[in-house]
Amino acid sequence: MEYDVIIGMEVHIELSTEKKLFCSCKNEFTYEPNKNVCPVCLGLPGSLPVINQQAIEYFIKLAKALECKINLFSKFDRKHYFYPDMPKNYQISQYDLPLAVAGKLFLPNFNKYVHIRRIHLEEDTGKSVHIGGENLREAKYTLLNYNRAGVPLVEIVTEPVIHSVDEAVEFLQLLRLTALYLGISDVKMEEGSLRCDVNVSLKPKNSEVLGKKVEIKNINSFRFLARALNYEIERQKNLLRQGKEIIQETRGWDEKTQTTYSMRTKEEAHDYRYFPEPDLLPIILDQQYIDSVKIQTTPSEYYKKYVALGLTHEEITFLLENPNINSLFNTLISNQSDPRPTVKFLKTDFAYLFNNNQINWQKLSIKNILEYIKLVEKKAIDVVNSRKYLVEILHNHINLIEFLKANNLLIQEDSDLAEKIVEKVISDNPQAVEDYLQGKEKALGFLVGQAMKELKGKAKPNTVSELIVKKLKAQVKS
Repeated sequence: MEYDVIIGMEVHIELSTEKKLFCSCKNEFTYEPNKNVCPVCLGLPGSLPVINQQAIEYFIKLAKALECKINLFSKFDRKHYFYPDMPKNYQISQYDLPLAVAGKLFLPNFNKYVHIRRIHLEEDTGKSVHIGGENLREAKYTLLNYNRAGVPLVEIVTEPVIHSVDEAVEFLQLLRLTALYLGISDVKMEEGSLRCDVNVSLKPKNSEVLGKKVEIKNINSFRFLARALNYEIERQKNLLRQGKEIIQETRGWDEKTQTTYSMRTKEEAHDYRYFPEPDLLPIILDQQYIDSVKIQTTPSEYYKKYVALGLTHEEITFLLENPNINSLFNTLISNQSDPRPTVKFLKTDFAYLFNNNQINWQKLSIKNILEYIKLVEKKAIDVVNSRKYLVEILHNHINLIEFLKANNLLIQEDSDLAEKIVEKVISDNPQAVEDYLQGKEKALGFLVGQAMKELKGKAKPNTVSELIVKKLKAQVKS
């Protein structure tokens, strides 16, 4: 029997506010453990929470970007459960009256919307540090750090409309980029600023009856998300094929064994004993305030724009991954008709400098970058030898043409010299020649590169490539 995969996601994003959600402690948990706490975030008797308006503003930005209906009236609730890293033994969250509902996020690779049931605001818990093992099951003991307790946290709950692992990964990637572009979170998964739970169930194809769902908790990387989902889908398929029952439960992901493991049976809403938070007034917003909160262009809007420009999904993903590179791209293409040479430059030489921390964003010369890209496109510049000057070219407001001429980087072809250098490179690199003759195309690129280093702007790469191929063919015939 074939099965349909049904996935719903619950994503948690920590907001980068200056203070915690209900107290004046700094929103910073890298301090010495348990030093960034106060009676409010520890839930000590007599302490009273006060809502952080900056957190409300950041929440509204995300709700707008996800096209949600923002409720003018909502409230906080107490969610009761025991866990060592939660000092109050309850979490201030939202239950029946969340701040926003009915949103959506478009997945361009699948040409579909993931509909969002609700997003709400709550406080984060502390952090458990397991000693003597990589997880709770293996640890000899666990230390508790409450610096993170009380940090503002947004939870985004989707409808069960995701039907593959790839859809789930793309949704999380786009949600991460959305929060990053809005400037409301650093969304660093490795530090816990972005994490997610996924609900997975299988149902027979063409059946209206949903299967029992299994929740996988606290996934904190895209790789873990894909692996956990793939494993859990296959686990459930095997159980159903054997005629066994799926147990509704909460499971964890064990990276070491590459398996999910049972943590507890799945809780229902009544297990948390929700009731209205007595120490906080309801949240009452007016439409004028909501309208006053402005948002930047979202990744989804950029995506649609770039598709219209003819860029591929891979090119768009590269641009969106870093807001600074994306902003530079938009500045550069405002002066160009074809964006592809700019994308190519940003993905190659510029990306190399960026990854090696050699870019000073304040000193970039837009004029020189534009001129350099045009020269590369015209094949009028020796790109092999110009790379060692790129930091200077991109950052200094120099006369680019004069600089290139002074360093023999403008190509002025000398056919006689090109022929001599090509013959020398072929003679000096017999192994690369042999590799090329055996069908290894990369060897040709190596030979061209060696020749270009010697020629220093006296021939174009395609001229050198054609010359090498011609001589090697003649060598074979002889």
